[in-house]
Amino acid sequence: MRKSVFTLLAMMLFFGVMPANAQLGNILKKVKETVDAVTNTTTTQSQTGTDSTQDKVANVLSVAIPSGGTMENPLAGVLDVELVGAYGKSTSLNYGTVYLVFKAKMIANKTSAGFGGSVRNVASVAVDQDGNLYNTGTNGQYRRNLTEGIAVKVTLDEKDAQFQDVKKTATTMQMIKLGVYIDAQNAGTITFKNVPVQWDVTPQ
Repeated sequence: MRKSVFTLLAMMLFFGVMPANAQLGNILKKVKETVDAVTNTTTTQSQTGTDSTQDKVANVLSVAIPSGGTMENPLAGVLDVELVGAYGKSTSLNYGTVYLVFKAKMIANKTSAGFGGSVRNVASVAVDQDGNLYNTGTNGQYRRNLTEGIAVKVTLDEKDAQFQDVKKTATTMQMIKLGVYIDAQNAGTITFKNVPVQWDVTPQ
């Protein structure tokens, strides 16, 4: 009798524990599957966000400038810009100002654009071949009337629109950032790189 009771208890424990272990295993398996699914979703979203940002950056093409250097124009779908050159005006024996001359053509149905200053918290600046940084004299833009489909020559030589106190040893601007404001939806910064500076020359 005693042996039968022990046998019965052993059987009860065996069959009672097994289902519990099986249930625990199923629960752990489901938890693992849920964690894996969340991890995969997060990774996919992260990769998608990164790719999207990279695509936006990649869409800004670097275009060669006929007079030297390259240009990156994030507003190319709305405004076409062709740099004529960067020109220096002597203000003393060793210093001067530098201004830009370029052609601007509206692609969109807009009638004007503001150039220079600070746009979306990015200031218009120039950096010469020695790493010296130059600012303009204002954070505002100088507005120019433009026409859709027609290139208009823009000489940005207002006193405060020019880069100030430029060393006359500056022969090249390794970077120039020019703010452009058309409207609230179309604003940004055009970047010119490795642009030669022509001192005391009248633009053609």
